[in-house]
Amino acid sequence: MMISFEIIFTLVVILLYILYYKKFKFYIIADKLEENLKNKLRRGKCPPSYPNGWYRLCRSNEIQQAQVKNIKLCGRNIAYYRGTDNIVYAVHAYCPHMGANLGVGGKVKHTKCIECPFHGWTFEGGTGLCVNSSALDPKPVNQYQYVDVDQVVAKDGAYLEPVQHGPVNIKTYLLKEVRGIVFIWIHSMEKQPWYDPIAEESEHLVLRAESINHVNCHIQEIPENGADIRHFDFIHKTASDFIPTWLVELKWEMKTMNASNKDFFNYMVHPVEKCRKYQKNLFDQYFAKKELIPYMNVLILDGYMILFKKWRIHMVWATGFQMGPATVNLYVKNDFFELLFKQAIQPVEKFTLKVYHTLWSSSGLPYWLSAYLLYAELRQVLLDGTLWNHKIFSDKLHYNLKLESDQALYNWRNWYSQFYEGCHNYESKLDQLEW
Repeated sequence: MMISFEIIFTLVVILLYILYYKKFKFYIIADKLEENLKNKLRRGKCPPSYPNGWYRLCRSNEIQQAQVKNIKLCGRNIAYYRGTDNIVYAVHAYCPHMGANLGVGGKVKHTKCIECPFHGWTFEGGTGLCVNSSALDPKPVNQYQYVDVDQVVAKDGAYLEPVQHGPVNIKTYLLKEVRGIVFIWIHSMEKQPWYDPIAEESEHLVLRAESINHVNCHIQEIPENGADIRHFDFIHKTASDFIPTWLVELKWEMKTMNASNKDFFNYMVHPVEKCRKYQKNLFDQYFAKKELIPYMNVLILDGYMILFKKWRIHMVWATGFQMGPATVNLYVKNDFFELLFKQAIQPVEKFTLKVYHTLWSSSGLPYWLSAYLLYAELRQVLLDGTLWNHKIFSDKLHYNLKLESDQALYNWRNWYSQFYEGCHNYESKLDQLEW
């Protein structure tokens, strides 16, 4: 029996669409420049490396029920897992019994507990309590320590001495799972959160793509871009590596201000009505969280395409909300689509960072186009990354405060510094275990 051309053509089209769908439905760009992690460039005199605040732990769909993972974040080793109650828990990674990493080979047990892979000690994820059974009754133990672990000397013939008897707990971390992202609260003085991660109104947008990049710099360098008006004129004026600026040039106009500034709503107003209307809807969402306002910096950004140094086309208007030290929600809009980029910084070690850009887009946007838009945004980020990887931190600054651009940087650094409370003292002790 002959198979008609129409059937073959239809099958080929279906196959190609399946391949296209699998490739672009959720598109990931991850750099492989792991050698950058070994960059030992002297960075100058810097603030602490791990400011206090909410950090991205993972995407929700990256941690399944009964799955256990480990991560190094803000210099801390953390085991995290999703219990069979569908809640994500995070604890200090090392078991107080014999030091095994709970996140490597550990198992979920008793709904919300994690079992050590070495000897089976089990810890409840909410409290960190070591438990005996599914009844979550505490496991009483004796705690010992070396009399002098450095010199390894004995006392009364013994090198170990008792410290205490009773229940044992490991450190737990506060997590919030919001709009497809799991956030973890990190504070060097163990203070409670000043605000919770915002559940933005994004139901009309769909998760499409993500980029993951390794960067070597102080963490502050990256979010500071959100206050750096002038760098757009030098770093971000090219649309492509292959298109000369005499043909196509990008022009950016930006305003930025801390959300608690009394002049905010007078200064941060878009001159175009359709942009202003969109912006107001976003402001209404974010400013409704009063406790967030002191810890939020806002930018508005207009992107223009200049053709032949003559014609100016308004491509996009963007509104960004930087919340705390390491999280930015950037909305990008034009007449055809809407995008939401969620930028998250994960400090691994001092001057070693992972930077995520996770993209939500209008549901009707073709998959290939959302992938391309992530690439276009990532290209601009990589232009910054080249500078971040090779610059030092400036602790002595020279500003001309008569210039709006320098005033914005001055204000931003004063605002960001609030996230370092107690960090220096904590980081000086990071080599000690946390139980």
